[in-house]
Amino acid sequence: MYNNRKYNRRPTVAARYRRGESRYHYSGYGPYSGKVRRADGEIEADIVESLVRDTWANADRINVEVRDGRVTLTGEVASAVEKRAAGDDAWDTLGVVDVDNDLKISSLK
Repeated sequence: MYNNRKYNRRPTVAARYRRGESRYHYSGYGPYSGKVRRADGEIEADIVESLVRDTWANADRINVEVRDGRVTLTGEVASAVEKRAAGDDAWDTLGVVDVDNDLKISSLK
């Protein structure tokens, strides 16, 4: 069973991969940067909707502004987890190029 020639002839070094850009390489910052262009109003509406649905973030205290696919989040949140969740919601929106997360963490009750 272990003397099988095919088994013994397996390559001993790892396969080499080509360097350089592949066809799946995204230029820019966002996950869809350069691939999808959307109107700023559509992007803003999608981000606000995802913030409302997100249980980790309070959408009432977060302001969203979009200009040329670049998102700016402002306002006050209760924790770093909430700030991170809001930023992730913005990044996961189709058409976003960059996110500037300017949310302030304060002791809100």
